[in-house]
Amino acid sequence: MSELPPVVIYSALGLGAIALGVGGWLALRAWRTARLISSTPPSAIAALTAGLHEVRGAIRGEGAVTAPLSERSCVYWRFLLEQRRQNRWETLVDRKAGVPAWLDDGGGRLELDVLTADVILTRSEHGSGGIFGVPSAELTRVLEALGEEPANLQGPYVRYREEWIVSGDRMHAVGTVSSDGELWRMRADGDVHVISDRDETEVVRYEERLALRWVGVVVIGAGLLGWGGLQLLG
Repeated sequence: MSELPPVVIYSALGLGAIALGVGGWLALRAWRTARLISSTPPSAIAALTAGLHEVRGAIRGEGAVTAPLSERSCVYWRFLLEQRRQNRWETLVDRKAGVPAWLDDGGGRLELDVLTADVILTRSEHGSGGIFGVPSAELTRVLEALGEEPANLQGPYVRYREEWIVSGDRMHAVGTVSSDGELWRMRADGDVHVISDRDETEVVRYEERLALRWVGVVVIGAGLLGWGGLQLLG
């Protein structure tokens, strides 16, 4: 057996198993999402049937929420705060809020759940990001607005991203729809539930890139398992 402490070897084996299992599952999920989206043509809300559909239209909301940094009135927002530690970005705050929302394509209405969907926003009109110094008045203000006191907050800086969807923004949604006889709804109880400001081909490419990143995690996990096994055998 290797002269390395057993705790090091078994830790590597444990991390490798986690990376292999979680990374493999998420990679398969992303690949499947990409395939399902690419094979699903757009549907008019008036022509929907139960099952998987892609729908495009203007998003509307019942009421509004206020984004914590920009103080923008919107249907949905997400705020992400990260700091760099040990050569990786560590999430300090990941918050989102939204109101009951729906898509309107001019011929019908499809209810959405913006808080359970995978919301993919990349256009400049739907988000902004940057750096806060630690400490800084801007960082203090946004943390107070969120009611957050993140543990392990360290300097000299953190990065942030705020995203939002405003009533009237054009979006497209892909997911499983169902009807109660009066309203069509899309919920996160199927294989795919995506709301995005990208077109279909861009979302497919995004999911494919995501899958490849998780494949990298799988490779690292397999390497850790292989190294740990060799140490045990040695």
